[in-house]
Amino acid sequence: CALPISSSTSSVSKSPLPRSLSVTPVGVSSSNLVELRLMHHYTKSVFSRPSRISGAALYHSLWDFEIPQVAFSSELVLNALLGLTSLNLLSLHPDDQALSSSAWSYFNKAVILQRTALDTMERRNAEPMIIAAVLLAHYNWLASCSEDNPHPKKLEVETYNMCKGILNLAQESGPCLEKYSSIPEVVVEVPAESSLDQNFIDLAAEDMGTLLESLEYRNIHQEGKDACHKFADEVMNIYTLIASGCKDNAGLEQKMVTVLHRVPECFVQLLDVGDPIALALLARSIICLDLLDDSSAWWVHGAGSCKVPPKAINGILKTMPIEYRWTMDFPLRVVAKEVKINHDFGRN
Repeated sequence: CALPISSSTSSVSKSPLPRSLSVTPVGVSSSNLVELRLMHHYTKSVFSRPSRISGAALYHSLWDFEIPQVAFSSELVLNALLGLTSLNLLSLHPDDQALSSSAWSYFNKAVILQRTALDTMERRNAEPMIIAAVLLAHYNWLASCSEDNPHPKKLEVETYNMCKGILNLAQESGPCLEKYSSIPEVVVEVPAESSLDQNFIDLAAEDMGTLLESLEYRNIHQEGKDACHKFADEVMNIYTLIASGCKDNAGLEQKMVTVLHRVPECFVQLLDVGDPIALALLARSIICLDLLDDSSAWWVHGAGSCKVPPKAINGILKTMPIEYRWTMDFPLRVVAKEVKINHDFGRN
């Protein structure tokens, strides 16, 4: 709005001067303005997250500290950061053509720079390559959910393989980057004196039991069946933590997105060939994101029209054989908010 004009002001100045809000500051190009907009959005959205006490120290440090710090000295990390942030803003403003082109442009630049860096890898550029690889893996995760029906193989299996590549890269880089060389075990505990949303747990346990019973009719090896049971145990553990009122969202998110790294690799192979029970179990892992009462970690949850849980669940449903569509009833009810956790449980 305009500033009030003093009655003592001369008549010449009473007529408001025409002013355009789209004027570009002298010496600043349109691409610079896009980058400023993206960096502002990244900083504001990451640092405004609710503070949580968590065992996922690297998880916090990476997004709050390492990524922005390294981006200022590495063109590779900067492009990966700007590409991922463009993708997030595009989900909030889907008609913004500038964001649509910048998301792909920055991502493409980052991929080219990453490939070049891999060909001439040195210890001094190892950390930027690892951090860029993390950003590109998250880009793949979110980009999958910008499609109408994301394929579960692209969403989970490709992202899983990219994360394995990050671990291999860190291990090859020597002890100076040891903190990146393994998936840290995140300890998330049930709050003391918490109350459990038993109604949700009963529904989830009944659903999981029915799903696992159908394994007996699947023509897969016992190792694969055991891996499915292990995956189910991981999901039920996360269900219980959320239903107990646990507020360590960063730790819970870390447990969710790394679940494939804690189960036998033959489970990933079942996903790769499209086994319906493995896909149905995967859907139950993804809906855990929708059960949290805070989804501000957009690099995990997605945002706007590209929220990961509903997009991923519908993508899995589209690939599910007709005779196994029943396995998607529970995940669909969760994303439709017909089944949810009462987050008043666990509050003291």
